[in-house]
This record gives sequence, structure tokens and C-alpha cells, in this order.
Amino acid sequence: MKNILLVVVLFISHTISTQNSFFNQVDSIKVISNGNELNSPWMGGINAAQFSKIDVNNDGLEDLFIFDRTGNTISIYINNGTTFTFNSDYSKSFPPLEYWALLRDFNKDGKKDIFSYVSGGIGVWENTSVGTEISFNKLTFTNYTTNTQDPYMLSYQFGNQTNLFVSKVDIPDINDIDGDGDLDVLSFGVLGSRMEYHQNFSVENGHAFDSLTYEIKNACWGHFLETGFNTNTCVLFDTCTSNVANPHAPIINNEKHSGSTILSINLNNDTIKDLILGDVSFSNVVALYNDNTGVNANTSFISQDTLFPSNTVPVDLYLYPGAYYEDIDFDGVKDLLVSPNIDTEAQNKESVWFYKNFGSNSIPSFNLISKNKFQSEMIEMGKSSHPVFFDYNNDGLTDIFISNFGRFDLSTPSHYISSISLYENIGTITSPKFELVTDDFQNISSLNIDKGLYPTFGDLDNDGDVDLLLGDFSGFIHFFENTSSSPASFNLSLTTPQYQDNDGNVIDIGYAAIPHLFDVDSDGDLDLTIGEALGNINYYENIGSPSSPSFKFYSDVFGGIEVAEWFTNIGYSIPKFFRNQQNELELYVGCESGYVLKFGDIENNLSGTFQLIDTLQNVNIGPNASPSVSYLNDDTLPDLILGNERGGVSLFLGSLENPISINEIEKKQLHLFPNPCKDFLNIGNLSSFEFQIFNSIGQELINGRSYGEINVSKLKKGIYIIKVENNFNSFMSRFIKM
Repeated sequence: MKNILLVVVLFISHTISTQNSFFNQVDSIKVISNGNELNSPWMGGINAAQFSKIDVNNDGLEDLFIFDRTGNTISIYINNGTTFTFNSDYSKSFPPLEYWALLRDFNKDGKKDIFSYVSGGIGVWENTSVGTEISFNKLTFTNYTTNTQDPYMLSYQFGNQTNLFVSKVDIPDINDIDGDGDLDVLSFGVLGSRMEYHQNFSVENGHAFDSLTYEIKNACWGHFLETGFNTNTCVLFDTCTSNVANPHAPIINNEKHSGSTILSINLNNDTIKDLILGDVSFSNVVALYNDNTGVNANTSFISQDTLFPSNTVPVDLYLYPGAYYEDIDFDGVKDLLVSPNIDTEAQNKESVWFYKNFGSNSIPSFNLISKNKFQSEMIEMGKSSHPVFFDYNNDGLTDIFISNFGRFDLSTPSHYISSISLYENIGTITSPKFELVTDDFQNISSLNIDKGLYPTFGDLDNDGDVDLLLGDFSGFIHFFENTSSSPASFNLSLTTPQYQDNDGNVIDIGYAAIPHLFDVDSDGDLDLTIGEALGNINYYENIGSPSSPSFKFYSDVFGGIEVAEWFTNIGYSIPKFFRNQQNELELYVGCESGYVLKFGDIENNLSGTFQLIDTLQNVNIGPNASPSVSYLNDDTLPDLILGNERGGVSLFLGSLENPISINEIEKKQLHLFPNPCKDFLNIGNLSSFEFQIFNSIGQELINGRSYGEINVSKLKKGIYIIKVENNFNSFMSRFIKM
């Protein structure tokens, strides 16, 4: 972390409590589903997964690396010898990655390196971890391509060294194609639907395995054409007339490549790789079998299987499957994993198809075992989860309700079925434990209200039981009255669809109504705040009574809060008010970017701008962050549950210990103005300096040289630390970007 380890801080003013608390992610709290204890309940969900293996802790066992295209999130499962168990620590040690990521050991040092998308091609991060036992904070990667003065891998083509192009929608194949021990690349080029073979000449050039030196050696490798029109059946024996003898020159044609996933694999025990291809427009994969005549000769694929694997249930994932080849059942034989390479309009709750290999690595025989591998061992809601802490049975223990955008289902017009799951706390006041009661609370999915449901609970009619307001994706709010005679049970009835305000107007906030009932003005009745897709917060004051609510529109820019990033108008604000042990009112707001923003200075300031206290950057586990805050373990520190777009949930317990290690922080501070700032930050007491700006988890975001003013307009809203060096002196200070 650039010779410093940064501390996550709360920006403290006279209105904020001096007791700072933090949230630490935990995986240990047990969850029971259908009588079975889930192995990794708090993993956070899977939508569009890519699988690789890596030994993250240097114990000789390869652990599982899962990269999800949804939010570019990384999850690590530790290999315990007979099982994989989710561990939330190690993912923090990987660099930020985008679109696709494959782990391969390019330099044969026994440590897997990272190949991932960079603009226009492939970036490489070398595994530079050292030590005999690697803890999560000692797992390190160094950008190899940046060290060689290029942001991406190069390949000799067109008579020049140019970037080895890979589209961000594709997944290339990085494997030893020619059998010489180094890693070659198969990919689809900028133009056309033919496959390029880029040979690695590291060994041939006498560099052993310590370099990545590529040359395009065949521009239509395998002599096939992926048409991508009404079928993803490939055209075999494509003549490739513009390919030269001893193929080298790329083909130029007018076909436009749309998107493919590539896996090279030996399917028939010969010496040349076969292929498994996925296409962006189709639900199946195609297996192509080669003729075994040699890599750089006119090798051709001579047959194909469009219903692969045809001996069992073929792959059928609606859109754009990607295939991966790793041993996940500990028998030493690689298995086939298939998951969508797209996070919209795709399978989401059953999006990891596991085909066990009953054959060998050279003659595999795949059989479908599960459509929800790993997902069956976690809380998984499909697309976009929204957890809410609430004691539904009035037993003093906090339970969890979780709604969703929807489970993918082609039988419905919208392709999604939305529901609410209930996990009852069956533990104790100090040791929570949760058990699934139902995955369709009160059969709400049968009402076909809409997708994108979001619940909030409160006794709106003052009859001693708790009622329900339910928001939906279309922007409406629906009122469910609880007619149960017991405060420990629910009997909900939809009495007012499309709830109205005090003037009789239907409350319609646009898209993605996220309601929250809370007595914001402390007058004894429940007010209504509503987040929405645009990222602002709507406030409706209850001008009625505790037994007869009447919500009057007050503001659609409540607290001056706007969580959309500078480059988009989509924010997905999810507000949650919370009163802490010091009786201070706090507001947590989840947003599309994945951050949870914490605000104070609320009471006696309802018409003003709330103060941003923290951005909780260490709890960012993916886009569409959906928080709920409560006390789970009978201490004085609030705890946090967080949903996300992948459909799972993650749990964070409050702690007085900082989750980020502290080494040192300079006592000398800078004269920063304005602070908070918007687009520019000025250093008042220095005229020329080198600077670095870090987020609160130690990642460097900006660096450079300045003469007093720094452009911070592209930073997200939040709290940052700036380090300045001037005349061999080092200064650090904090600032807020609004």
C-alpha cells in the first residue's frame, strides 16, 4: 500500500459521537435450510461466474477462485481437502479486475498468475507472494504488463507488435496449445468470426517461462466459421483463402464478431486440443472435434456436437454460456463447470451447472450432477437481494427477510418471479443462528404484483401487530394489512394496491420504489422515505396519526442526498434510518456503485443537507448494495447485513477494531480547501508537490504532481486520504468528496 497502511476513519464533528465503530465481515454465523446447515451462507450469491484454481494460502492445496461478471466481484473458496469453504478475507488481496479473469501459471513458479481484461486486450498480474505460509494480507500481485511499458499483452501481427485483442464480452482461451509448456492464446479477432491462434515463443526464444512473447500463427485456426445468425452451428472446413502458407497472416472480412467464450480441452485423447464454444445469442455450447494433424498445419475441426454433452442433459442456460475445466470434487480429474457470461436476462438462481467427469482428463465423460453448484450452499435469491432485519415473531431476536428483483423464469412474461424469504433467528440474544422458514413469505409471489419487490414493516393502524408496505420496480407502493390476532404471527391481506398520499394521488416515484418506515421527525408516528432508481430519496411526512396514517409529500431531494455516480443517472438509493446506542439518528444509504453511505446531522435538519460521515468502503461486495442495520449479538455496536445484485447476502458485525491494519499516519496535516470538495481540492500551504490519493481500504486511486490544485471530479462521493511529499517531507490528511 505504497509504504503506508491506511486507517478507515469516520469524519468527526461536534454532532457525531466520538465512539467510532467499524464493520467486519463474518462467515461463521450458521444458517439452516431444509434441515441442512449451509456451508457458505454469506458468500453473496452467484450470477455469471468464471472459475479458476489457485493456492492462496500456500498449503499445497489449490483453492477455488470465482470471478463474477456481475459487479466484477471475486470470491475465494478455501480447499479443506474434502470440501471448499468460502473465505471473505482473501478476495481483498486481488487487484481490481473487469469482465473476465483466468488464473494461469505463466512462469512455472508454482503460483497462479492473473490474466484479465484491460482496454483492448489482455492484462497480466504476476503472483509475487512470498513466504512459506501466506495469509490473506500477504497474497500479492504485480502488474506484469505495466512493468513492460504496455498495459496489455502484445503479439507480432501485421508486421508490427500490437495488442493481442480480446473483446470485453468474450472469454479467450489461455492454454498450452502447441505442447511446449508455455501459454498460448486462442481468441476471436477484431473482425470476423474465425479464431486466431497466438503462439507463445518464450521457450523457442530461450526465455524458459519468464516472458510472454506472442506471434499470430494462424488467423483461422481449425478452419471453421462461427456464423452467429439463426444457429450457433459452426461452418466446418472453412477454406480461409486469405490465409497464407504456414498460416500467419490474419484474415480480413466483413463479418462482425458478437461474442464467444472459448475453452480448449482434450475430448478424444489425441495430441491436438478440441474446443467448447459458447455464443452470446444462444443457450447451448458447441463441442468441436479436430482431425489431429498438427497445430500450425491445416488442422481442421471435422465434427461438432451442438447438444454437448449429448450423453447427459446438454447445456441450456438461455443465453451465452461459458465453460471451465477444473477439479472441484477432489478426485484428481477435472470437471466441467458452465455459467452464463452475461448478467442480464440469464439464469440466476441455477446458474452454475456442474458436470462431473467420470472419465479422465484426456478422455472426459461428463454427467450433469447439479444446476446450482455452490449456490445450494448459500443464501441465494437470484437477481438483486434486499435483506431487512425485523423481529417478525416478537421473541426478542432479530430475524431476516430477504426480497429480490426476481428468480429467472421463462414461464412468466417478465422472465422473473419475485418473492420474499424469511430466515428466523433460532439462536440466542448473544449468538444468532438462522433457519429458513419460507422462500415465499405469505405467498406474495402468487399475487403477480411486479418484479423488484422491497418490504418495510410497521404498525400503521396502531392495532398491536405489524403491517407491510411493499415497493416494486414500477415505482408503486402496496399496503398489506396484518389481520392476525397475535403479535407473534402474520396474516397479511393486500388491502390497498398502489398506495396513495394524503391528497389521494397514487405514490409513483418512477422506477424501483424502495420504501422505509421510520419516525424521522420523532413525533410518534411512522414517516415514509422511498429510495429510487435515480439515486435520490423521497420523503413523505406522516401528517395523520399512529392509527390513521396520511403521508404528505415533503421532498424528493431529502437530505440533499444523490448517490448516482458522475457518469450515470442511475443510483438505486436504498435508505435505512437507525438510532444508535447514543440515541443519535443515522442514515445508511446503499447504492448502485456498491458503497453504503452513512449520514448524520439529521435531527432538526430535515430541510437541510445531511452530513456524510463515512462511505464504508470495506463492505463493498458488489453493485446494488442493499443494507439493513440492527443489533444481533447483544453488544452496543450496530451490525450490518448487505444484499447485492448477485442475489446473495453478506453479514458484517460491528467492532471497535479497525478492519484495516494501521502502520503509521503522519501527525502533520495539510491545509485542504474546500473540504468537503466537489471537483477540485486545493493545498493551501504548499506550492508544488507529489501526491497520492487513497480510498479508505488502502487502494491508490490518483497520483501525480500538482502546483496547488488537484482535480478530484471523477472520484466517487466519499472519504479519502491524501499523501503529499514535498522537499523530502511527507504529509497526510483526510478529505470528503461530495
